This record gives sequence, structure tokens and C-alpha cells, in this order.
Amino acid sequence: LKSTAELLQEFFAFYAKDFDWENEAVSVRLARRAVPQIPANLVMEKGKQHIAPSIEDPFDLNKTMTVGTKSCIDSLHEELGRAYDLCARKASLSELLEPWTAA
Repeated sequence: LKSTAELLQEFFAFYAKDFDWENEAVSVRLARRAVPQIPANLVMEKGKQHIAPSIEDPFDLNKTMTVGTKSCIDSLHEELGRAYDLCARKASLSELLEPWTAA
């Protein structure tokens, strides 16, 4: 049986390192990762496309729950990586939960 700390570290490792944000969706309905049911969420900024995370709406498969800007997407990835690194070095929960702002 895994501890809560181990499960939290594995959560951050999965989303920071393993999850393919461009080709996978978070499926609450199926309780697993899945192929997106609709095309990827594209965010346009300064003429460039950026792919936002695809989080399936469990009640309406024709839409996703994802919205955001490129800076939101970048902050999400940065924070997941930061949390993973803190967990990997066995930082305290207090440190992990400290308020954080994007660089």
C-alpha cells in the first residue's frame, strides 16, 4: 500500500514527465488517460499555435473543460515540473504548498 506522499509524487511525475499533452486526454469518465474524442485545444498567441491540455467533459463528449492562454499552459507545465522536483528531493508539504508565481 502506497502512502499519500508517494501517490502525490507519482501524480506529479506522471503529468510532468509521462503524459503526452498533445496526443492524450484526461478522461474522468473512463478514469484513465485516453485518446481525445475531439481535436486538440489550440491556443493562438502571436500567430503561433500552442496545444492546451485536453480534459474531457464527462457529461458532454463534444467539448472539453480546457481553456487558457499560452502563459497559462506554460505555467501549468512549469508548476507540475516544480512540484515533481520538490517531491523527488523529499521537500516538506509546507514547501510544496508555498504560494508560487511564474518566473
